[in-house]
Amino acid sequence: MSTVPWTIERIREALASPSLARRFDAELDRAPVDELLAVFTKWQRIAGGLRAPATTDA
Repeated sequence: MSTVPWTIERIREALASPSLARRFDAELDRAPVDELLAVFTKWQRIAGGLRAPATTDA
């Protein structure tokens, strides 16, 4: 398991899809300041879920 902290850049890279990255950026851009952490956390889970199969050895 990686100990590198999640950043906006790491989430964007982990999404690996330009359309998902645009949705992520748009949601962050439009979120009220008191909802930014919730939006970040939502996309962190999504990005982590997309990375998990790629990092698992079968």
